[in-house]
Amino acid sequence: MKKIFLLMVMAFLTSVNVLNAQTPTDFIICIDNSGSISAQRYNEISVSAKKLIESILACNPKNRVAVTHYGTGLYVQSNATYNPRIYIESDFTNNLVTAQNFTRRLDVGDHFHEALGLIGMALDSNFSADIVSPQTTLNKNPDANLAVILFTDGQRSAGDLVSGSYLVNYYDPTLADPGAFKNVSVFKKERKARFAVVHISPDSYSTEAAASIASAGGSYTGAVESNTDDIDFGILPRLYFGKSDFLLDTNEILEITKNVCDNSGGGSLEMFYEPNGCGGLDSVQSVFGSYNLPLGANFISLKLFIVSLTTGDMYPVSYSPTYPSPTQFWQWMYPADFSSVPASAMVGKFKFLLMLTYEVGPTTYHTSSWNNYNFIGYDINFDSCSKVAPQQTPKYKKEYRVDKNADPNNFKKNLIAESAPQFKITPNPTNGIFKVILNKDLENGSMQITDLLGNVVYNKTHTNSKEINVDISAQKEGIYLIKIVSDKNKIFTEKIIKR
Repeated sequence: MKKIFLLMVMAFLTSVNVLNAQTPTDFIICIDNSGSISAQRYNEISVSAKKLIESILACNPKNRVAVTHYGTGLYVQSNATYNPRIYIESDFTNNLVTAQNFTRRLDVGDHFHEALGLIGMALDSNFSADIVSPQTTLNKNPDANLAVILFTDGQRSAGDLVSGSYLVNYYDPTLADPGAFKNVSVFKKERKARFAVVHISPDSYSTEAAASIASAGGSYTGAVESNTDDIDFGILPRLYFGKSDFLLDTNEILEITKNVCDNSGGGSLEMFYEPNGCGGLDSVQSVFGSYNLPLGANFISLKLFIVSLTTGDMYPVSYSPTYPSPTQFWQWMYPADFSSVPASAMVGKFKFLLMLTYEVGPTTYHTSSWNNYNFIGYDINFDSCSKVAPQQTPKYKKEYRVDKNADPNNFKKNLIAESAPQFKITPNPTNGIFKVILNKDLENGSMQITDLLGNVVYNKTHTNSKEINVDISAQKEGIYLIKIVSDKNKIFTEKIIKR
């Protein structure tokens, strides 16, 4: 089963002639490890980088990622000398587990310009003692684009070569001098690299220097330090993200991905799944969401997989969703849907990956989505499953399940009552005006309704309420999530469809 993730995806794409439709990108996630990066800040970078890696690999399965740290000293180790160094976690990979398996390696100083020079040496397979990792080269796909995503709290130019903070050339830091950005300019011109910068800035000079490093695109329209050698000179906006912390929200991750990943087909996909331990083996949960296709495109298929977070191996899952509208989909997951997964493989934690395939003219494209429900770092934990064999009847928690033998075009008739829920929604589907009927445990608490992008469309606190009248008729048609938090901090969720 080794490397099954890559082999299965490539086989699937070959079968739909998609290999030449989208140019892949090799991504370098460049992480500042300097002394000013606290444990909390590094954890924020780690969380954001891992979510970004998911988005990158979902954009195109031929995309690859390499995580590179930079600093001047080895982390929690003795150092005979201090000078700009990099540590490469692995060569470019599209294995999710490998790509997300990184930890802090360096410390002390912050010299991005010099670190970028060392990354260039790794790309050219040139030796340097300052590449201090077992992996000393980065073997870029010659047919792929190149992108660098920088996480830093660096200053423009301050301090010395040991513990200083330099976004620009330590040996030529003159303001508005092209020499200050020499390595960045070389990467942009000769390597055709695109840069996105996530930055906690200490001052305006640092902001303007970091924005100068960033490539054109995104939404930043503020001041940019002049660099006449920059191929993006004079162009706004920039892929610069000035932050007070390193936690990227969903929109920022999408903005970075869309600007540096080739998805020339123009389609998009958002998949959601509310993790509840054991997926379809212990209780019914729905894999649902929506997609958008460009004008004139033809839908081909949705394919669902689960990916092991231990090995990166990938397995197909049966998925024949209901379509309440042309671009919306959902399906309850049952034990039989996992029948293609070997019993020996159903160990540990997994994530769902959904792949959309479509045609625009004679060309076939695809795009993928991991779970966009912000919850925990996995979707299914098979180790938490009860001893329910796949052929047995699961213990359903939801109020309804889908009758697969019923009319697939009639949403209401497909719903069959199950065990009592914590709250009822009526009517569902709805025109936007409906009631939420609460059981006794939920009569005090709060209710929030969000769309599939996480945008809050309704918020209400209630006391001694048996039912709540809701009006979201002004919202567009689609699937919405209703979350109720009791006064005892218990959380319950349901989905509603607005037509």
